Amino acid sequence: MPVETAEPGYGPDTDKPVMRIGAVADLLGVSVRMVRIYEQRGLVKPARKNKQRLYSFNDVRWLGRIRELVNREGYDLGDIARLISLPACWQLKDCPQEQRARCPAARSLGKRCWEMARREGRGDTCRSCQLYRLGPGRPSG
Repeated sequence: MPVETAEPGYGPDTDKPVMRIGAVADLLGVSVRMVRIYEQRGLVKPARKNKQRLYSFNDVRWLGRIRELVNREGYDLGDIARLISLPACWQLKDCPQEQRARCPAARSLGKRCWEMARREGRGDTCRSCQLYRLGPGRPSG
C-alpha cells in the first residue's frame, strides 16, 4: 500500500536497506534458506551491517518478481541469472552518448529503464523502444 504524504515527492526511500532476512523471507513466503540461495546465485546483493543482511523494499519487490518468473513463467534461477547478466538496453542499441546522457537506464545501472523513465515522468518514451516492446514481463500500456 503506498504511503500518503503531505508533500509531493516525499516518501520512503525504497532503495534504503532496512529489512532483515527473516522479514524478507516472511514477506515472500519462502524460507530464509531460499533467500540465501537467491543471494548465492547472484540474483540479489543485500547490504551488510554488522554481519547482518539488510534488504530494501526494491530488493523485496525484485525477489517477488523472481518468484513469479519461477512459479508462473517456468524460468529457473540459472535462466534468470543469465538474463540479468545481459547488457543493458542502451548498450544493445548502441545509443549515442548524448541520448545516454538523458537516459534514466544509462544513469541508473541495475534498474529497468522503463521504471526509471516512468519515475521521471517519461514513461511514454519507452513505447518507441524496440527492446521494451519485445521484452517479456514489461508493463502494459
